[in-house]
Amino acid sequence: MSSQAIFKSWKEGIILAEKNSIITKARRIALAKLTAGVIDTIPPVSFIALGDGGVNESGEPIAPDVEQEALTHEVCRYAVQKPVAFPVETTARFVIVIPEDEQAKTKFSEMGLVDTEGNFVAIKTMYVKQKDDDVEFSFTFDMEF
Repeated sequence: MSSQAIFKSWKEGIILAEKNSIITKARRIALAKLTAGVIDTIPPVSFIALGDGGVNESGEPIAPDVEQEALTHEVCRYAVQKPVAFPVETTARFVIVIPEDEQAKTKFSEMGLVDTEGNFVAIKTMYVKQKDDDVEFSFTFDMEF
């Protein structure tokens, strides 16, 4: 494979990743203010919200919009596990576990990171994942900077 083909493949992968996962405009504004020294802190991520409104009629993920302030249809919300992992220095990994006895047969297709003030920080859409009633279900959300 030529270096040009590798770059094209890498670039297309970035575009695809960005298509279904965004950092919200509200969080980008807060990050800009924090970086400029206008504010001293931003609220940390404390929850992952899950919903069932992330796909179209054909079952394909719908690209989230940076203007979104919520999921299309939130079903539940769980506290992120501590400590948060950093698989690489520029990525914060948030994980939740849905207990075996909760959300049986629920079909999830969108998730969002929510801060301690209830603001959505990032939103991701995905193909439908249905939870069985006899297993724990974990979700991982990598927030890349």
